[in-house]
Parts: sequence; structure tokens; C-alpha cells
Amino acid sequence: MAGKRRLQELFAKYDLSGDGVLSESEMKNVFSKVGISEKDAERIFKAADSNKDGVIQVHEFISWLTAQKAAVKAAQDKTGTVTVNMINTSDRASKRFTITFNSCSNMAFPEGNPVTFLLRPGEEVAKTLCAVEEKGKAWKWRYRWTARAEYAGTEDDPNAFKDGEFPCDSSSIGESSSQFSVGTPEVWVRARLLGDPAEAVLFDQIRPQDVIQGSLGDCWLLSSLSCLADHPGRIKALFPNTRQLNEEGKYHLRLFDIEAEAWTEVSIDEFIPCNIKNGIPAPTFARPLGEEIWVQLLEKAVAKFCGSYGALSGGGVGWAFQVLTGEIHVLSFEKLSDDLWRRRFMHQQKQLERGPRNPRNSWWRWTNKDTHSPNQLFQMLQGHLRADHILSCMIGVAEGDAAEQAKTNGLYVKHYYAILNIVSETQDDGTDVQLVLLRNPWGRKEWTGDWSDSSERWEQNPLLMDKLDARVRNDGSFWMSFDDWALMYTLVVVCPSSGGPPENPDSETFEEAAESDDAISSFLDD
Repeated sequence: MAGKRRLQELFAKYDLSGDGVLSESEMKNVFSKVGISEKDAERIFKAADSNKDGVIQVHEFISWLTAQKAAVKAAQDKTGTVTVNMINTSDRASKRFTITFNSCSNMAFPEGNPVTFLLRPGEEVAKTLCAVEEKGKAWKWRYRWTARAEYAGTEDDPNAFKDGEFPCDSSSIGESSSQFSVGTPEVWVRARLLGDPAEAVLFDQIRPQDVIQGSLGDCWLLSSLSCLADHPGRIKALFPNTRQLNEEGKYHLRLFDIEAEAWTEVSIDEFIPCNIKNGIPAPTFARPLGEEIWVQLLEKAVAKFCGSYGALSGGGVGWAFQVLTGEIHVLSFEKLSDDLWRRRFMHQQKQLERGPRNPRNSWWRWTNKDTHSPNQLFQMLQGHLRADHILSCMIGVAEGDAAEQAKTNGLYVKHYYAILNIVSETQDDGTDVQLVLLRNPWGRKEWTGDWSDSSERWEQNPLLMDKLDARVRNDGSFWMSFDDWALMYTLVVVCPSSGGPPENPDSETFEEAAESDDAISSFLDD
């Protein structure tokens, strides 16, 4: 363990941005220390990036740094007996060794030829695989071998709790009711075993960048979790009386039942749907940045609350805010034109009539008098953030666009982003600028325009950069000007924290519209 801790400390040394992962540029510093040329750097970086997310995580760094080719050595004694010694040097993946003897004469093969052996991580095996068949006659032998990663199950506690109400099978996966695929998991593995079991925790440092979306179209939910992670107490409140791993593997979470207007308990196990990648189970759906498992457990609890994982494939941030915070009086701002935004309020009664546990069901009401300019919107959103309200935003689908379609500027349509900060600042030359800090729940894929991580604007404003701690971090978070934001984004959803309804405009005449499966609008999300 001490050796691993030293490697973790080494990782932190090269993590110059402090975002918990190593970018390709940061890994080049490591490569230079171990004599890897610039020419080979890109190839080796891709090999070390086992989950292909474009950054190197701690476990990938340790596996790469300590990796050795699986060792196979054959030796023959004086009697002509050949013993083959095999070592699986991987600390995470089992390996299937195949030994094939060829160009042989006067040799017998007691185990057969070819022969295979499955070795678990760190396992070493010695086998007698061939021997001289007839003494006194000439003999010869040659061999070759291969070793491929293969999933061989995980060590588990037979007494671990398994939830019979939400079993580890296809009934809990369900089907998508939207255009987004649910995926086909291969195995279910306890969340604590997906990384290093010795390092697994329920909570570590709860941060927005801890939330990473998987193959399920539930960015609306994970964006909400990313927003809540900026307020760690809100996340921990969903795990009442639980602050660490439960040895039995049974967790009691609380989610808000909109219909009952009360918190309800949802009990789950910690078995997570996974697919096998390079012989290692990896979460099919949400995954954490490190070894903490709260993200996966919350996603599973909401899936059980709604009936299946498939039920989460498409939904709205407003509904997620209600269920995760108990704040049923959610509001939103809808863009009508470049110069006009309209404030809307959740219509609870209509929502209940259409199904309180359907995450795609949101119903809004408004008055045509309650409209605001972009500058007024800026002031209002700043006020919401100062009051610790939670904000998320989305770019609506324009004609010809598809959901989660990438734009040339790095943004995605019909995809929710968390709003982490809105500021009015002074540039180094004395001019004013309004900026917005956003985060993509994928944990990657960022805005590439002005004030982005790669923008020259920061080089021109080093003082402002230091003040805002605007570093290059491959975590999905990025700055952009409010003008650019207001030009492109079309919807903001606000979760208040007052416990009561927001102030309504002075009018009795409301208009209404639904965001649901049968009332398609540009604001339905994945």
C-alpha cells in the first residue's frame, strides 16, 4: 500500500492543474522524465488511457507506470521435462495465457497442445507442459505464447445484500422511451470493487467534476448532480445517517415524492451494471472521477424510483431538482428572441396529472408580461446564485439539429450544462466583462471560443485569470462571455432553496405548455 501511495503522490506532482487527471500535455512531463521521445508520446498516451476518455486517471497512471509484459518462461531439466512459469503482472485484469508448442519431435504433452490457463491479477503458476516421450532418442521443442485480458469475475462477499425489488437483470435496465439507447450491460459488479477496494469510499471530496456521464441519456440528472455537488451538504442529505460504505452493501437513500409532497426512502444494493473493457469491468452508466461511489448509487436510486434505468433516458432538469432537493417550486427562463427572455413557473397540478415519477414530464406556466432583457436576466441569475439557488441551462434544438449534436464551437444542443458561477469583472486593461462558468456533465467536451481553456483572452488577462483561478482543466468546466452564452443558450432552469414558491408576477392570466413525450418542445432533453 505504501508503494501505491507513493505513486499517487507522484501523480499529484504532475497534475499541474489539480483537476485529478493528467492531460496529454501533463503526461508529456512524465514521459520526458522516463526517456520517452516526443515522437512516441501520443501513441503511449493513448495506450495508457485505458477507458479512452482523453485523460489519464490515477489508476490508469499507476497501471501504466508499473506495467510489465506478462512473463512466460520455459525451462527443461536433465530428464527432458519442460516446465513453464507464467506470471500475470497486472494488478487489475485477469489474463488468459495460451501456450502452443510447435516444431516438436519425440515430445509428449500431458496437458494437451495448445493449452490455456486463466491467471488472476498478480497470480503466478508453474506447469509441466511437455516431456521427452521416448528416452534415448533425439528430441526438440519450441513454443510460443499469448496473454489476453479476460474478465474472470470479482472477489465478492456471498453475504452482500442484493435487492430483490430491483434485481441485477434486464428488468432493471428496461428500455428507452426516447431516441437515446440504454445500452446492454454484461455484468453487475459491486461499486466498491470497480476501482481499488482498499481505496473505495462513499464520499471523498464532493465536487462538480466528480460526476461523469456514461452511455445512458441522463445528462439532465447528472447535470443536476453536478450542480448539487457544488453544495456537498445537499448530496449528503440524500444519504441520511450514512457517511461511509455499508459493509452489507445496503443503502437507504431519500428522494422527494412530488405527489405525496414528502421524502420517501429508496433502498438499493451497490451492484452496478458494467461492461468488460480490456478484461476489467467498467460502469455502463454514470461513474465517478475517483474511488467514491455516491454518484453511481444516486443514479441507481433514481432508476429504481422511476422503474428502470431506461426510464432515465430522457428527462428534464426541473423534475430532477424537485426529486433531489424537495423544492417543488422550480422556475425557468425561456429565450424568446436575442433581446427577450420569459420567466416561467412549474405547474404542479398539471405535472401530477401526467405522472409524478416520469422525469420527462414538466409543465410550465407564464404570463406574457413577465419578460426580461439579457441584462436583466444577468442580474436575476446572479441573484439566484447569491441565494445559493441551483442553475442549469441548455441549447434548444434548432431546425435540422439532433439531440446532443456537436456544434463547431464545442457545445452540444439539447444537453444540460450546470451553471457554476456568473460574474461581472474588470479585465486587465480596465474594461468590464461579464462571464459565465459552465460544466458539461460528461466531464469533457468544452466550449472552444472566447474565454475557453485555450482562449488567448486569458493570456491577455493574467490578473483576471489568477483571480478566477481559470486554469486549463480537462473536467468539462469552462468560462465564456455572458454575451456569447445569451446568444446560444435558450433555457435556464432554477431550483430555489427557500422552501416556498417564487414570487409570481402580478397577473391572474397564465398561459401553459408541457414538456413531455406527447407535447414535444425544443426544451425536452436527454
